[in-house]
Amino acid sequence: PSEVKKPEAPACPSTSSIQPGRETTIEIAKEKMGLGLSIVGGSDTLLGAILIHEVYPDGAAAQDGRLRPGDQILEVSGQNFRSISHQKALNVLRQTPAKVQMTVYREEAAGGHGGPGGGPQEDLLEVFSIQLTKKQGKGLGLSIVGRKNGPGVFISDLVDGGVAESDGRLMQGDQILEVNGKDVRSATQEQAAAILKCAPGTVDIRLGRLKPGKRGPPDG
Repeated sequence: PSEVKKPEAPACPSTSSIQPGRETTIEIAKEKMGLGLSIVGGSDTLLGAILIHEVYPDGAAAQDGRLRPGDQILEVSGQNFRSISHQKALNVLRQTPAKVQMTVYREEAAGGHGGPGGGPQEDLLEVFSIQLTKKQGKGLGLSIVGRKNGPGVFISDLVDGGVAESDGRLMQGDQILEVNGKDVRSATQEQAAAILKCAPGTVDIRLGRLKPGKRGPPDG
């Protein structure tokens, strides 16, 4: 037959595609694999929400093919992720069943203007500066992630035993505002990473951290 009709079937979580700007529930069959996701954020960090940081190529999420870095996770197997701490979210993701139902939200592609949902207003931030000295042949020992829906570069991970972790003042979710006087508030993740990498031995970093009381409900 020449005509191909596409019936309007109800959204099926195992096949429904993720529509930007809408909450979507998907189901991923893990088989014997791990889910293969790393996350950043949480109610106890500046990002607030739980975002997918990486989709590992050998995991079930990559095989499924629908999730992308930057997607916000709202719910996993009936557990609300809208105001969950980073550690609690990790624990839930580690204990998922063979078929994982997730509700996720993907930002619509940013238009000409940032609109709401950009970086936090700076009056909500506690701004502080630190100085870190790189060890010879090594970086600062931190990973960064950009926001999908607006400007801002945040610390996503601190390497155990690295310079940043040993210093003790940095936290996952801190926003990097300046590096050696260079403003990175509106830099992309790649630009900020290059600036950090090329910085000489001693690096002055200006950071913003959400003030206590602005982080949403306390972790009960």
